[in-house]
Amino acid sequence: MKCHVCKLNIIMLLLILLLSIIACGPQVDTAPLPPQEDDPVSTPGPAPSPPVYTEPERVEVESISIWLGRGEVARGTILNPTILVQPYNATDKSYTLSSSNERVVRNARGNWTAVRAGTTDLTVTSSNGLKSTVTVTVVVPVESLSLNAPEIILSPGDSYILTPVIVPNDATDQQIYYKSDNESVAVVSNDGTVTAITIGKATITVTVDGFTETCDVIVTTPVTAIKVVSDKRTYIIGEQGSFTVQFTPPEALDKSFIAEINGSATLTGENTFTCDFAGQVTITVTATNGTKGDLTFAVIDLAAFADEVFRLTNVERERQELPPFSKMQTLTNAAELRARETIERFSHTRPDGTECFTALDECNVTYRTAGENIAAGQTTPAEVVRGWMDSPGHRANIVNSNFGHLGIGIAMDGNGRLYWAQFFTD
Repeated sequence: MKCHVCKLNIIMLLLILLLSIIACGPQVDTAPLPPQEDDPVSTPGPAPSPPVYTEPERVEVESISIWLGRGEVARGTILNPTILVQPYNATDKSYTLSSSNERVVRNARGNWTAVRAGTTDLTVTSSNGLKSTVTVTVVVPVESLSLNAPEIILSPGDSYILTPVIVPNDATDQQIYYKSDNESVAVVSNDGTVTAITIGKATITVTVDGFTETCDVIVTTPVTAIKVVSDKRTYIIGEQGSFTVQFTPPEALDKSFIAEINGSATLTGENTFTCDFAGQVTITVTATNGTKGDLTFAVIDLAAFADEVFRLTNVERERQELPPFSKMQTLTNAAELRARETIERFSHTRPDGTECFTALDECNVTYRTAGENIAAGQTTPAEVVRGWMDSPGHRANIVNSNFGHLGIGIAMDGNGRLYWAQFFTD
């Protein structure tokens, strides 16, 4: 217990000592200092003058120049001229730029652009009126070159005009150069006319603005004659046909041709056609050198032909004061069957070896007596009826008073040959 009191007393003494030290610390003297000799506030006199602005001396432009680097530019080029203003420290270095021909070079949305072939002067003008000019030529370069014919076939003495196609068509350089590598075979003039001299081969070279194209010229034996051939000379309405062209001499190389058709058929290809209606057709073929050949054939209506045979037969009946025949469809069917069969076997015996009258049974024709006339090769109804009337056996059927019905049949083979048949019954 004594020890605790002693410790407490010691602590109290230390606190008192600390407070004494604080109380006795350094003191601050707040009294004002006496004025100093160099203190401006305390020195009497006039106030200082404000600063004065002096404008710098103006430096005038003494020269201005424009430079492009090249005097020729392609259409579409954006020009970036270099403008030099002297002296470098000129006060006002602004300038304006103008074109003497704005159809050639103009300011397009802030860019001076070459828009058309031609020449113009670009002039730069300084703020104090000094000028400098540069001449600009705008060209349209060739982009491609082609010829209307990469190869031509000619006969000695023939000519052909080569036509270069330049893109774009307003290219500046339109100078065309022609050259033949074998002038003993073919020569070429400055306008592109190629003339064949003798049999052989030559190559024509065409050059424009650095672009080159060639045309092979083959000089060969000329065509002297043309023959147009078809597999038959008679066609039926609606039938399709074809023809071939034979050239003389056979060794002629240029066998190209143009075909024209007149009449009742229509060309459907280089050498094919379709028969549209009855009539005559002429096909004319023209070779490159003008040599011509033609083919003529007939287009017939078999139904109309059959009606005409029926009419002409009744005319012959009338001359004999006999009643006219009447038509019967089943009898007509039998006659048409027999006309087709005679293409295979021209006889009153059918291809299967039976007699012709069995065709009546097949077509359900009722009869007691019957007769048949057939013919081949005649091209018209009048021709076939006249032939039958000139033959006693055939004439006898036509003027037989026991017959009262008549059926007519006509057929055509692959060569255009017509086959005719008449069936008579009571």
